Amino acid sequence: AAIGLLRLQDTYQIHIKDIVEGKILSSQMRTVALTAGDCFEIGRAAYHACDYYHSIMWMQEARERVEKEAIPTADPEFILEYLAFSLYKQDNLKRALLLTDELYRMNPDHPRAKSNIKGYENLLENSGVHHIDMRRDIPPINNRRDENELDEGERLAYESLCRQEVSAANTKAQSRLYCYYKMDRPYLRLAPLKLEIVRQNSLIVLFHDIISDEEARIIQTLAASKAFLLKLAAVPNLLAENPAPIIRVFKR
Repeated sequence: AAIGLLRLQDTYQIHIKDIVEGKILSSQMRTVALTAGDCFEIGRAAYHACDYYHSIMWMQEARERVEKEAIPTADPEFILEYLAFSLYKQDNLKRALLLTDELYRMNPDHPRAKSNIKGYENLLENSGVHHIDMRRDIPPINNRRDENELDEGERLAYESLCRQEVSAANTKAQSRLYCYYKMDRPYLRLAPLKLEIVRQNSLIVLFHDIISDEEARIIQTLAASKAFLLKLAAVPNLLAENPAPIIRVFKR
């Protein structure tokens, strides 16, 4: 679900603040605002998918929100560690070092903070940065978007088409557009899908009335129950006497 949300965020160019506040494009319906814990889980899903572009955005949002929560819904130490490593992976070494410094000040007994500080300092030194300059003259954040199976041109074209940012079709092209009932499976004979071809090249198809409000409600209920069980299953790991490190900066 989190990865799907990130795909929607990119495709429809939804600002992260709008998602967090429950504003979905031009919809008049508002959803529940996300907590710092929600933002952290989305950022962590991106991190585990090696999508550091989104991990940085969502961990930053989690950090901002957890500072404003009366009862924190996420662990600030986890947020800082994930954010620092994601920044490092996007070539923001100085920022990663500063965040890890903050993590060490927050918890001097943190199992990885001290060694990670040394690791970041070594990387900066190997890049020709003097020790006195490692924590000053901080450049703007570099957060390039990850590549996927499409090259940049194809990806941008695909996302533009999904937003229906397409030029008006000429008369000949319009004559090739049509609607039909999809009934190529036995079940679809009883409940055909309503399809509309809105563009031939590249092909864009709209599915109409694909799911009812009641069916959507049932899916949401089932998804919420499953998410609760997954969180419950993770509790023993958090309570373990010596939990496994969640991040290893220099040994992956």
